[in-house]
Amino acid sequence: MKVVERAYAKINLGLKVLGRRPDGYHEVLTVMQTVDLYDEVTLEEAEGISLTCSDP
Repeated sequence: MKVVERAYAKINLGLKVLGRRPDGYHEVLTVMQTVDLYDEVTLEEAEGISLTCSDP
């Protein structure tokens, strides 16, 4: 089985770090714009490699 997906680029127009959350991550406020550029990410079965995803 082989899966090919596009990972689209984006331009960050603004980014503000608002503060640290209790879980250690930071809250951020961002303004971004998508563009028509992308990378192709290919996943293909191979011996000895395992990939698990719970998202349908």
